Amino acid sequence: MEQRIGEALDRLLQRKGAGTGFKLAQLWRNWDMVMGEELRLLAIPLGHRKTTLIIGAEDNMAQQELTYYTYEIIERVNAFLDEPFFDRVQVDLLMGKPALDELNMPSIERYIPALPPRPARLGNLLGKLDPASPVTRCYEKYVRMFDEAE
Repeated sequence: MEQRIGEALDRLLQRKGAGTGFKLAQLWRNWDMVMGEELRLLAIPLGHRKTTLIIGAEDNMAQQELTYYTYEIIERVNAFLDEPFFDRVQVDLLMGKPALDELNMPSIERYIPALPPRPARLGNLLGKLDPASPVTRCYEKYVRMFDEAE
């Protein structure tokens, strides 16, 4: 019984309910594309509660207009998710709430350690070692590392 690790991991995540979380994260990232030109400025994603999609509106006029688009919004979102996940839309006023399509993941800076001081006689062995030796190739690369840093 041989199987790929990706398939096994996918099945495990689906059983634990993580598959929907991944799909929803993709929905929030692609919200502008899913909603289209006319709705993306009006409907701002705020989240979901069970099978209810919660979107935000800037003011009362936009909130009223979005109520007319609820079936279209449900259709577009469920088509993107490839399953009938949402069955209701709740339209709230934003009132300073953060939109999910604007949240950015924090970036992690890569730690690059500082080079130690250059050894005094580094490079004296260049040309004296056997060129076919792996030790020679490592030594040449070590010398180049200090040359490129300067």
